[in-house]
Order: sequence, then C-alpha cells, then structure tokens
Amino acid sequence: MVGIAIILFWLIAAAVGPSMIPFTHTEMDSQNQMASPPGEYGHVLGTDGLGRDILARIVYGSRSILTVALLTSIFSTVVGILLGFSAGYFGGKLDTAFLRGMDILMAIPPLVLSMVILGILGDSSIASLTIIVSIAFVPATARVSRGVLLTEKSQEYVSAARIRGENHLYIMFVEILPIPRGGLSL
Repeated sequence: MVGIAIILFWLIAAAVGPSMIPFTHTEMDSQNQMASPPGEYGHVLGTDGLGRDILARIVYGSRSILTVALLTSIFSTVVGILLGFSAGYFGGKLDTAFLRGMDILMAIPPLVLSMVILGILGDSSIASLTIIVSIAFVPATARVSRGVLLTEKSQEYVSAARIRGENHLYIMFVEILPIPRGGLSL
C-alpha cells in the first residue's frame, strides 16, 4: 500500500503539480539564491545556486522520469517476452545462443550497462534513455518468459493446438501467453 501511495503521489504531482506551483523549473530568482527550506517568497523546498525553485524542478523532472519508467517497462516486457518465447519454443542452437547472450548481458550490472551504452551513443533523449534502460532489463524478462514457455510447451493444450495445425505464432501468443502463471503474471 505504501508503494502504491508513493506512485500515486508522483503521478498526481507530475500531472497537476506544474499548475499549482507559482514558479517554472527554469525561472531564476536572483534575490533568493540558495534559499533554505521552507524558503522565502513561496519557495517551499528552497532554491538552488541560481535561484531556481527546487520543488518546481523536482515536479518537472518527475514527468520525464515517469515517462521513461513506463515506456521502459512496456518495451522491456514486450521485447523480453518475444525473445524468450522464440528461443524457448524453437530451442536448439537458437536457444543456446540466446542463453549465452542473456548471460553476458546479465553479468553486467544494469546501471553500468546503461551508462556504457549511453556513453557510446551520446544521446540522452527520452527515446534513447528508454531503449538504453530497456536493453539492460530485457535479459531478466526474457529468461523468465523462456522458463514459462518451456513449462507450458509440454502441456496437453499445446499438443492439441499442434494437432489442430495451428502455426507457431498462434501457439506461442494465443495459446501460451494468456495463461497468467508464474513470473509473467508479475
């Protein structure tokens, strides 16, 4: 419940916060540089060295962070499920290569991997950050989805779908994916 309350607070702050704060995140107040909280002249959390309102900067930054977090979650989940299901379903050399690639990516801490990719690309737009952070989190999702698929692949309903003549994509994404079991339901 505490986690949901924190998330709701930041969602509300990002949505309505800019209209409730009398300052913009870039507006400078040269008379109140480095004002300490509770601050003077309406600066609730004080100001930074340039006189910019700290609360306005936090609220503005929360919008970008929430966007990147939501897009990263969606992107890494979709890509992870696609990779994990494909490797697990077809098996063989594809599965072996997949496992080795995921092991390599998982051996590097996500923050370090993200920073290295960001350093190579040099672009810090929201789209770039979403893709970079997603790359760091795809391996975990892919391995979990591969495990779920390997468990479900031997079930009777999958055999029945094969006997009916269903194609591989249908079996993976219509028969197996909707079953809310294990790690994928998280």
